[in-house]
Amino acid sequence: MINAIRDLIKKRHINGFLKKNRILRLDANRDDLFDKYRCYFHADRYRFACEYTEDKIVLDCASGLGYGADIMKHLGRAKFVYGLEMDQAASKYANDVYGCGSIYFDVGSILNIPYEDDKFDIFTSFETIEHIENEDLQFHEIKRVLKNGGLYILSTPNDWGSDSTNPYHVRHYTYDLLKEKLSNNFDLLQIYNQNSGTPNRQENHNYPRSIYKTTEENHYFAECFIAVCKVNK
Repeated sequence: MINAIRDLIKKRHINGFLKKNRILRLDANRDDLFDKYRCYFHADRYRFACEYTEDKIVLDCASGLGYGADIMKHLGRAKFVYGLEMDQAASKYANDVYGCGSIYFDVGSILNIPYEDDKFDIFTSFETIEHIENEDLQFHEIKRVLKNGGLYILSTPNDWGSDSTNPYHVRHYTYDLLKEKLSNNFDLLQIYNQNSGTPNRQENHNYPRSIYKTTEENHYFAECFIAVCKVNK
């Protein structure tokens, strides 16, 4: 009885936190509280990353509320997943809800990653790169903590004109700019388009919910890009 009461209190606390922070924070495993299409769009990136994570040690940087680490551990069968998040309240939620013996969450920045060199096989960071002023230091830290041959998997919004006013973004990546920046720092394996299945903001094109290879012909219609890069040291 006491445990049931504690579980109810914990659930109410968690739901209260999510409702209070629903504008800036998302738990994509909770489509009972968030728009399901928004949940699908964010979770799909982690499901895509699961193709690479089996038996790997993964760092999810800017891990938010931790749902992505949970997906990569249980669906992607990662050996261990570490989540790194600057916001202490978000990191606490992630630990409370998803933390376990093989999923860990810490507070920290992509510009000063608190882990040793050559620790991780996979580095995921979705919709982070466009928020970081010091691009060179960001890439340096990613390469430092990845093992030789490790993979960096990222996403960033396509640079449509309407995105240029986003106050949280310090830069905006076109397909060509993203390809250039990543190729200068990593072995760029592939860029992909991601679409949510909702009407596209350019010319009202309606692309189905999907992740597919980017080409010179189709990159304009991506809502977001996902890139897979390899580190060679």
